Amino acid sequence: MIDWAAESEALFDLLYPLVVDAGIDGARSGLAFAPLAGIDIDFTLVNRAVEDWARRYTFDLVSAINETGRTFLQETVSAWTASGEPLSALTETLTPMFGPVRADMIGVTEVTRAFAQGNVEAWRAAGVIEQMQWNTANDDLVCPICEPLNGMTDALDGDFNEAGGPPPAHVRCLCWLSPVVVQEAEVEQGAEGG
Repeated sequence: MIDWAAESEALFDLLYPLVVDAGIDGARSGLAFAPLAGIDIDFTLVNRAVEDWARRYTFDLVSAINETGRTFLQETVSAWTASGEPLSALTETLTPMFGPVRADMIGVTEVTRAFAQGNVEAWRAAGVIEQMQWNTANDDLVCPICEPLNGMTDALDGDFNEAGGPPPAHVRCLCWLSPVVVQEAEVEQGAEGG
C-alpha cells in the first residue's frame, strides 16, 4: 500500500521551499514601490505572512495531488481487475502518472493486496472459513519481513501481528493467503475434549 502520509511529507518537503521562495520574491516585487512612496515596511512581518500562506497553500496542494493520485490508482486498479488483463497492462497504465519504477512497484503491491483482500471477502461470504494462513514461496528469495510470517495463521479479521494485515507486508510483496479449513471431526473433538 502506498504510504500516503510519507508521500505527502516528501512532497511537502519538496514543494514548500519552492512555494515560499516564489512568495517572498513576489512580496519583494510587490513592495518595490514602498521606498519610492516613503513607506517603511518591516519585511520580517511580510516574510512571516508569506511563510504562513506558503505552508497552508502547500499543504492544500499536496492534499489535492495525493487525492488525485489516490483516485487515479483506485480507478485504474479496479478497471484492470475487471478487465482480466496481465499485470503488464496495469503497469503500463500507471507509468504516465507514477513513472516506470513506481508503476511496477505499485502494480505488484496493489495486485497482491487486491488478491488477498478478495480471498478474505470470499471466505467471509462463504461463512465457513474463520482463519487464514500466510504463505511465501519459502525459498532463498523470501525477505526477512515475510519469512517469519510463512505458515502463520490468523482470524479473517486478524492482522498477522508484524504485518499489520493480510499481504502485502511491503512493496513488491508476492505473498498470498490460503484458507484454514477446520474439519468437523476436529470441531467435535474440541467440543468433547474441552
